[in-house]
Amino acid sequence: MSDLDQAIRDVVKGASVITFGLVLQLFIAFVAQVIAARYLSVGDFGGLTAGTALLDVGAIAGGLGLASGLTRYLPRVEADKKRTLVTVLVLISVASSTALGATIALNASFIASEIFGDPNVTVSIRIFGAAIPFATVLNLAVGGIRGQERSTYWVMVKNIVHPVARISLVVVAVLYGLGQIGIAGAYAVPYVISGFVGLALLYHTLPQSRSALDPNRTAEVIRYSLPFTISGISGFVYRSIDIFLILYFLTDAATGIYGVAYAATSFMGLFSTAFNFLSTPIASRLEKQGAVDGVMELFHTVVRWLLVMSVCALVPLGVFATDFIVIIYQSKYADGGIVLSILAVGFAAKNVLSVHNSILEAVGRSQILSVNSTIAAVTNILLNFALIPQMGITGAAIATVVSFMLRDGLAAIQVYLTLDKTPLTWGSVRPLVLGMPFLAVVWAFLAPAIPTTFLWLVGVTVMTGLVYVAAVLVAFGLTPTEVMLIRSAEEQYGLSLSRLDWLIRRLANK
Repeated sequence: MSDLDQAIRDVVKGASVITFGLVLQLFIAFVAQVIAARYLSVGDFGGLTAGTALLDVGAIAGGLGLASGLTRYLPRVEADKKRTLVTVLVLISVASSTALGATIALNASFIASEIFGDPNVTVSIRIFGAAIPFATVLNLAVGGIRGQERSTYWVMVKNIVHPVARISLVVVAVLYGLGQIGIAGAYAVPYVISGFVGLALLYHTLPQSRSALDPNRTAEVIRYSLPFTISGISGFVYRSIDIFLILYFLTDAATGIYGVAYAATSFMGLFSTAFNFLSTPIASRLEKQGAVDGVMELFHTVVRWLLVMSVCALVPLGVFATDFIVIIYQSKYADGGIVLSILAVGFAAKNVLSVHNSILEAVGRSQILSVNSTIAAVTNILLNFALIPQMGITGAAIATVVSFMLRDGLAAIQVYLTLDKTPLTWGSVRPLVLGMPFLAVVWAFLAPAIPTTFLWLVGVTVMTGLVYVAAVLVAFGLTPTEVMLIRSAEEQYGLSLSRLDWLIRRLANK
């Protein structure tokens, strides 16, 4: 088997593990969020949303981009140098994130009243500020686990330990009537638990042997990593600064409604997260071997199926957006329907275009990623300031989608200019030819006729998804890479697909 075929198998195998973990995580986190949203007032849920956003940006700033450095360099450094490198980076990130978290927690009242103009979010800011060091350690551990290509450990930490701890604590907070403080604690404490578990598992993957600190290699990793602080913060800005600006311009209730809509789109992100988890380090390995064509072939297959899955997800989250929110979160959040539709379209496009960022990361273009994220962040801030006062939370959604398109569109152009190749070939994007009219038919004919109940929504989502996938396969067939994966699955798992050989051969000849 060629290195390319093995790499593709590794990505798909890893993606299947990650997808299982992400589905489990999202389901548990989704249930916890629904409980919190229903239990709290819309305003209190807005405070929770603002607090979690603050924790995210604090972990990015405190981590100094070192998680991305581990992802890229652990596959490249000698075995006896890995443990020492990880230890040094852990100490650096713990020191920086502790200083930042303490500053925020101790000044929570000032931040809530003077910056956001809403004293009601003081509790959330204090609790989540104190959790920043633990969230930073978690990010670093996950970056190292990703660099070690141990997808099972990723699933254990991110998709099992963290969400299970969260939902358990949320249920306790609701049962004992602990209010906003209890729910905020239930969201923050799991970072402590999963941070320690993640760090222990990362060290478990490392060789026991260690060599003396290599100052040159450590400095190289830090130089590579630091731009990711800028790109990470910029990424947070174009993803989530609207949370803070909505709180500033509007109310904590509006923040809660927007937070529900934004969180619902997290289902869209599971596809690209699953594939990109291992595709970046594996593409880095191929690129080091000079196999640029292999890198691109790897992403052709990824793009095709990211597009197919994104179209399927647009049915419940785009076409039936308002029904989805009312059924799941109650009617008090119904105003988030149009916001969810807009964000869902943006996340669908982001799913497909985000592969270009993974390619640039794999070939060491961290500075380019920083520039792209900064441009998108500045654009997002300007659009939010212009649109939120005029259009409310709908304007914030539009600003976010435009920022996605700008950042990932720039990355797409830069991949082509850097490598003279692109993963967006006709073969990889042609499922969109069927996807657009397919969604139009669902919106025009099915949406008006479907009762707004949970079972109907699930049934229509499953049915339309199966119809669309079948249509793509019938119209465009299977690629040689997909046939290789099917045959590999037969061999690896002892499957017998002899009765379907005629169909596989027919689809492969299209």
